[in-house]
Amino acid sequence: MIAVAAVVGYLVGSVPTAQALGRIWGVDLMREGSQNPGTTNALRLSGTPLAASVLVVEVAKGAAAVLVGHAIAGEWGAVAAGIGAVAGNTFNVWLRWKGGKGLGISLGVLLSLWPLVVPFVVVVIALAAYLSRSSGLAAVLTLVTLVLAAIVWVAVGWETGGLATAEGTVVAAVGLGTLMGPKHWRTHKVRQSAHL
Repeated sequence: MIAVAAVVGYLVGSVPTAQALGRIWGVDLMREGSQNPGTTNALRLSGTPLAASVLVVEVAKGAAAVLVGHAIAGEWGAVAAGIGAVAGNTFNVWLRWKGGKGLGISLGVLLSLWPLVVPFVVVVIALAAYLSRSSGLAAVLTLVTLVLAAIVWVAVGWETGGLATAEGTVVAAVGLGTLMGPKHWRTHKVRQSAHL
């Protein structure tokens, strides 16, 4: 049943909602700007209303996937569905294995699995982006921090406030980092090279 939860999570995450919203606003997020169907590209191309809409829908998809996964197979179904949702967003079968970078949908996943870490994650990514001037590097540093935080949560025995135990957060953090980290690192390297 955990595998079923993962597949359902993938299908939820792969629904191309950002592209649909972009078309409503008259932009093609996959062909314009950075060609990434995410909040940042939506903000650059069409401003706050589209960006906010994309973010809200992506967060909702991540949370929904986790809740459905939990209904199917309990905690580990929730974790599997959350990871699956991010996989569906970043490696989308309907978009020829292309997709977003997973930040919006992963926020929804964390809000359901591990809400107590979310304020910490927001502070880390904002501070890292400000200091590094690179959203890609900030995301990678935040993903590494998320894994370390999960290990600390297990060691100390803190509650997560969500559907996952501390042990589940370790699996979720490693899964999210594995799926999202390479894309954000490549983005950072490409932009770094462009400034050389």
